[in-house]
Amino acid sequence: MDDKTRTAAGIAAGLQGLTYDDKRLAELAAEVETLNDAVRQAAAKRLTFDDDPFTFASLLEREAKK
Repeated sequence: MDDKTRTAAGIAAGLQGLTYDDKRLAELAAEVETLNDAVRQAAAKRLTFDDDPFTFASLLEREAKK
């Protein structure tokens, strides 16, 4: 099990109380990586390091409504 899959397993078990087999954990890790990359790329184009943290939440809300 790679680090990303192990992280997905830890989040599922520790935060959600869920357990999955290794195949599903690998799928979840890949899905999270894809979503995370998309959010980071979108934010990088519209936000700077010094922006108020609320600006990030506001950006996500606006994009979700599209």
